[in-house]
Amino acid sequence: LLLFIPLTSLMFCFNAPKDDNDKMSTIMISVKNTLAYLHFNPKPINDAYSQDVYKKYFETIDPAKRYFLQSDMNDFAKHQTKLDDYLNGGDLTFFNLTNSRMMQRIDDIDKITKDILAKPINLDEDETLILEPKIKQNPKDQKELQTEWRKYIKYSILQEIETLNSKEEAQKKKKDSFQKNKLKDTVMVKILTPEQKRLKATTEVRDLLSDSFRRIKKVKKMDWFTRYMNAYTEVFDPHTNYFSPKDKEDFDTQFAG
Repeated sequence: LLLFIPLTSLMFCFNAPKDDNDKMSTIMISVKNTLAYLHFNPKPINDAYSQDVYKKYFETIDPAKRYFLQSDMNDFAKHQTKLDDYLNGGDLTFFNLTNSRMMQRIDDIDKITKDILAKPINLDEDETLILEPKIKQNPKDQKELQTEWRKYIKYSILQEIETLNSKEEAQKKKKDSFQKNKLKDTVMVKILTPEQKRLKATTEVRDLLSDSFRRIKKVKKMDWFTRYMNAYTEVFDPHTNYFSPKDKEDFDTQFAG
């Protein structure tokens, strides 16, 4: 916990007319100083801390290992024990590297998913899809990335079809109950063919992915930076978070009612 700021958050406002990189660099140093001097039991900011921050950061931005390739992770790993140094010096090297790569992968995957959904998907073929992040590996290359996303899309479509089947079955049971008890039957049961369900489920998944990528692309760099800084603060103390100036303004507004 932070002295005088228990169970709360680090909040910073910078009014000087600097560009975003200058602001972010200043924020890093300010966060480091705040953690080091205001915390009653400061955690050593060293290589071990750096490795924990590294792990926390990727658990935050790519928890399901769907975006970064293994080659990306190999590039990032070179910085695994340097994050403490970057914090001390306000160095954005690692953040800029990971953020630009994330934007590149998001564009790649957006196109990949559109290409996958533009062609028929074989829903009857047995395949294995690993969802548990602890045992899942990052895709080794673009081909494997595309395969993993095709299987994930297939899995999502099958889930949607199962949801349609469950709703249909529930409506049937409700209608049967009304008829059995001689109640006024107001239940409309629309039975879809397997092909209609496939098309409906595919459209639903396509719309969900399109909306998801649209929202991700609208996330500002400073918001990605907030996630980066929260990896530092949460590893230092799970109850401590970094608030960007915009987040602080929102917090103040909500707190004031």
